[in-house]
Amino acid sequence: MQKHVVIIGGGVGGIATAYNLRKLDKNLKITIVSNKPYFGFTPAFPHLALGWRKFEDITVPLAPLLPKFNIDFINESAESIDPENNKLKLKSGTEVEYDYLVIATGPKLVFGAEGQEENSSSVCTAEHAIETQKKLEEFYRNPGPVVIGAIPGVSCFGPAYEFAFMLNYELVKRNIRHKVPITYITSEPYIGHLGLGGVGPSRRMMEDLFAEKDIKYVTNVKVTKIEKDKVVYEDLDGNTYEEPASFTMFMPRFQGPDVVASAGDKVANPMNKMVIVNRCFQNPTYKNIYGVGVVTAIPPVEKTPVPTGAPKTGQMIEGMAMAVALNIVNDIHNSPDRYAPTLAAICIADMGKEAAGFVANPVIPPRAWVKTKKAGWVHYLKTAFEKYFLWKVKRGDIAPWFEEKALELFLHIKPVEPCKECEGTPGSRC
Repeated sequence: MQKHVVIIGGGVGGIATAYNLRKLDKNLKITIVSNKPYFGFTPAFPHLALGWRKFEDITVPLAPLLPKFNIDFINESAESIDPENNKLKLKSGTEVEYDYLVIATGPKLVFGAEGQEENSSSVCTAEHAIETQKKLEEFYRNPGPVVIGAIPGVSCFGPAYEFAFMLNYELVKRNIRHKVPITYITSEPYIGHLGLGGVGPSRRMMEDLFAEKDIKYVTNVKVTKIEKDKVVYEDLDGNTYEEPASFTMFMPRFQGPDVVASAGDKVANPMNKMVIVNRCFQNPTYKNIYGVGVVTAIPPVEKTPVPTGAPKTGQMIEGMAMAVALNIVNDIHNSPDRYAPTLAAICIADMGKEAAGFVANPVIPPRAWVKTKKAGWVHYLKTAFEKYFLWKVKRGDIAPWFEEKALELFLHIKPVEPCKECEGTPGSRC
């Protein structure tokens, strides 16, 4: 009997899982459910916000693409999950039955500081980036102080750093940088923490970069209010400060979307509504439910004075997708083999003509290998990877063999590894 795998989400995690499943098993019925009609290359959203990319440059329509690879596509919001009866309810009321469910929705954005959603900008979605671009065009005509950063609980700091550096470069190009003081305010305990406890000398690198580009920074504080002309924050002693701002961009906190919460506390983490998974990214209670991407509940790398979360970068998400696809197919074919992603973080912060790159393998210390690099070629590497990834999406193969070999050879990263602890033995870590 043909098995049906339903994937909620058409982003990196959803597409990667679908393509890996199709490569592993030609007979599977695969359906992607997404409220967006396109795949968007998330790392390029800051570039879209600055007008360095057009929407059509970094997106791929899914309706004409997925049927080429025998993957069904439903362009509709998923409303609720019934894990007991293996059913997914859509916004229209239609119910979709599944044998396996992969939750790859991405996060729900939580604008936790008062006034953040109304008064601040974001680069977390293509739509937000387009709105940010409009605000910036108005700002360039009447420049003033800029404040960029992250509120308490944020897990993805890379885009905030990148946006600060890229905006600095754009202001220099427009010959108005001298009119724009830039301040970076963050919940991180120090600059360059990145939600990773730092990556090698990332603290020293970021301190040098901020000094070189004349960007002031404030760390270890809670942003409590974002108004049209200022940002209010508190230090650990409860003292309140204000920073004037004509333009702001703050990263929101991530939590699981409502469709995940609908599945109950055995699927959704009670604290943040993210998908509860084991090391193989399988839900421990409902064995036919898996999580991939930002929506998975991964604990912070370390406890910090102001709460921070662990980022889930593109490389991590591709590893999750590969492991989940292998585990689903092995389960269908009664194989005991199970796989877990390596979860190594690769992050590149663009700065215009140069970029800063960080590699942490694995994400959770102690690490076997770390690398940091700032250079012009890193900028071009990120641009090349953007085009390469979109090419992968269009051709229906998210993990070409040569990419896996290159990762292992140059960065000592294996996307997935066998997980002996996930074979169903009592008391296993999974």
